Amino acid sequence: MCGFHVHATIAHNLYVIALRLARALAMAVAGAAVMLAQLNLPSARFWEQQVLLQWASVAALSIMVIYDAVRSVGFAVQESRIRNYDNDLRASLSGVISRLVKLTGVSWDEITVRYYRRRGILFWNRLDLVMALAAGARLSDSQTSVRPGVGIAGTALSEEVMLAEEWGQFVRDATDQGPTLWAQRESRERYGLSWGQLRRSDQPDGVVASPTFALDGKPDGCIVVSGSLKRVDLLGDEVRRTLDDLATVLDRLGPPPKGWWGAHDR
Repeated sequence: MCGFHVHATIAHNLYVIALRLARALAMAVAGAAVMLAQLNLPSARFWEQQVLLQWASVAALSIMVIYDAVRSVGFAVQESRIRNYDNDLRASLSGVISRLVKLTGVSWDEITVRYYRRRGILFWNRLDLVMALAAGARLSDSQTSVRPGVGIAGTALSEEVMLAEEWGQFVRDATDQGPTLWAQRESRERYGLSWGQLRRSDQPDGVVASPTFALDGKPDGCIVVSGSLKRVDLLGDEVRRTLDDLATVLDRLGPPPKGWWGAHDR
């Protein structure tokens, strides 16, 4: 779907994988050092000269074991809050789908709503997917990130306005014109997308993106609705009011509770 930066998603997944591999490697090396010292391999004399390495290995293993224990306890303590947050968020997004069905006459299974939010200083230059819902069921969405200035959602975030586009027709027109003319367009006219990103994007009939704002007035999230929707509906007052009402509910819900992102890591 437009509004999602494919490279950002790949980079995030590689980052998570790299962290897990580095942690596993560190545990393996520290564990091997401790085991070899206990077995006096290659010799007891060797390990008598490696006291610092032994202590470092034991300390590393202890820290990682304690970290895992604390993380598990934290998840257990936060499990109820995380579950309640998910349920409240699911109900809110479902309510938007129901309301849009009544407003537009579109079938209830032809609308998808997604909610993205900033998740901390390390991820401040993008929004990550919190929940995607369609036909009352949560989606397993591979398009997990939005970057400012990229796609409809990213452009709406950068300009701090609601944007809508009949995306299916937009992509078809651009495809007919070809990559050369696409590259000649101003970045804003391309929603910051390269030709490859355009061609790889999902192509729902319509997309509307509306940013949400923190108490300091800075955008901290984005609501994205897609489906068999026409531009006249997407930019209508009722749709705008619906998304504004959802933004108010999301503001009341606040950010995901502590431990939420770890529990939902993809």
